[in-house]
Amino acid sequence: MGSRIDTGAVARNLGSVGLDKLPTLIVDQCLEDCVRELTATANMILAGEIRLPHETLAMPKKRFGPRPVTVTSTAARVAYLALVEYLGDDLGPKSREEGKYKEFKTFTLKGESEYVANFDIASFYEYIDHADLKQEVLSRTLNPESVTALTNVLTSVIGGSRGLPQLLSASDHLADAYIARLERRLTRDGYSVARYVDDFSVACPDWETANVIIERAAEYARDLGMVLSSEKTTITKRATIIANEEAGEEFFKEKFDAARAEEEVHVFLWNDDYDDMFEQADEPDTQEPGESDSSIDDAAMRTAMWSLLGDWVRLVRSAEPENHFRLESHYMTYLKPALGWLRNFSQRIPDDVLHELVFRHPLLLAPACGYIRARDASDYGWFEDPWPTIRTLAIMGRQSPWAKLWLLDTVAQMRMFEQSADRARVMEWVDKQLSDRHEAVRAQAAWAAAIHGRLTERTLTELYTHASPISQPALAACMAKQGNIGKGIVNAIKQDGPMMKKAYSWAEKQNSVN
Repeated sequence: MGSRIDTGAVARNLGSVGLDKLPTLIVDQCLEDCVRELTATANMILAGEIRLPHETLAMPKKRFGPRPVTVTSTAARVAYLALVEYLGDDLGPKSREEGKYKEFKTFTLKGESEYVANFDIASFYEYIDHADLKQEVLSRTLNPESVTALTNVLTSVIGGSRGLPQLLSASDHLADAYIARLERRLTRDGYSVARYVDDFSVACPDWETANVIIERAAEYARDLGMVLSSEKTTITKRATIIANEEAGEEFFKEKFDAARAEEEVHVFLWNDDYDDMFEQADEPDTQEPGESDSSIDDAAMRTAMWSLLGDWVRLVRSAEPENHFRLESHYMTYLKPALGWLRNFSQRIPDDVLHELVFRHPLLLAPACGYIRARDASDYGWFEDPWPTIRTLAIMGRQSPWAKLWLLDTVAQMRMFEQSADRARVMEWVDKQLSDRHEAVRAQAAWAAAIHGRLTERTLTELYTHASPISQPALAACMAKQGNIGKGIVNAIKQDGPMMKKAYSWAEKQNSVN
C-alpha cells in the first residue's frame, strides 16, 4: 500500500477516470486544467466533508435488457480511483489485466477433465454489498482509515448500501476482491477454477460432479448476497467446447483463404433487393519483389470482412427472428472487427446495413461511430458526406442515453458539409437532446450544438440553472465555444467557481487551436 492517497496524480491524468465503453465526455474534457481544484475537491470527498451528486443512465447489454451506468462528478471519480490505487496490491490480483482473458479461455479449452461447468453472477456489480465489501477491504489492508475513506467516496459515486458504479477500473478491482471469496471457497473444496471478472469455469471429471459444483457455487454466492445467472449457467463437454471453437475459426478462415487466393479482390455491393447482388472487381493490393505479405493479407482481410458482412445481412433479412441468435453464432465474433477493418476499404458500408447492425446489436453503435469518424478523416471520407449515415442512426427508434452520448460525440467531430440537408436534420435531433432528462446527455448535446454554432444564450442559461456540479463546468466551456454570449451571463457563470472559470478558458484555447 502506498504512503498516501495521491489524488493529485490522478487529477493530472484525467483519461484514467473516464468511463469505459463511452467516448471522452465534455464533463471531463473541460477540466484538463483544473488539477488543483479537482485534487482539493477529491480530498474533501475522501474526508467526508462534501458529497457530490451522481446520476444513472442506461446502456444496452449483449443480449437483453439495459445495464445501469452511474455518471458521477469528475472529482468523485478522481477520489475513487486514487483510493483504490492507494489500496493497491492489498486488494489482490486484477482479472482484467492484459492476457487474463486468454488464460481464462485456455483453461476452458485445454485440460484433461471431461466436463466444464460455466456460470456467472446475475447483475454482479449492482448487488455488491457495501458492508461486506468494506469488511473484505479491512481484512486485506488492516487499515480502518481506508475503510472510512471508502465509505465516504461510495456516497458520491453510487450512494445507497449496495452496488459499484460500472465502467470504471476502480470498480473492477474492488469487484475482483469481493468475488474472489467465492473463487477461494470453490478452490478450497478441491476444484480447479478459472475466473474472469464474474465468469467462472470449473473443471469437472463427470456430469455428477459438475452439478455438485453448480449447487455449491449457488450456495456460496447466496452467502455474498448474489445469485447465479440462470441463462449463463451451463455444463458442457470439453470436447464440445473445443469443436465449437474450431468451427468458429474455420468459419472465417474459409473466407480469408478464398479472398487471399483470388488474383483480384471481389467485393459485394448491396442494393434494396438482397437476393439480387452483383460483384464488382476492385484493384488488388500489389506486392513488390521482396516485400512482405502484409499488404496482401490486409487486403484479403478487408475483403473477407466485407464478404462476411454481406453474408450476415442476407442471413438476418431472410431468417425468422426467432432463429437469428442461433444462426448468427459464428458471425457475432467478427461483426465488431469488421467495422474496424473496413474503415479504409474502397467501398463504403451502406447506411441501411449499419442501421441493421446497430438495430439488432445496439452495442455495435460504438464501433459504428468509430467507422464513421475514421471514414470522415480518411482519403475516402473526403468524397463522402457522413451526415446521411449519422441521420440514419440518429432517427432510429427509442435510443438509450449511452447511444445518444456516442452519437453526440460523433456529431461534434464531423466536418460541416454546410449544404447537407441531412446535417440539418441531425442538428434538429441534437437540439432535442438539450432537454433530455439525463444531465450528461444535455451537456454533451450542448457541446455539439456549440461546435455547430447553435447554442443560444437562453438555452444555455436554462441548462445551467438545472445543472449540478456534474455538468456546470462543461456548460461554461460550451459558452466559450459558442461565443456571442452576453458579457453579463459570461461573468455570472465564470464567477460561480474556479472550475467554471478554468473550463471557460480551456474552451477558449480550443477555439484558438481550431
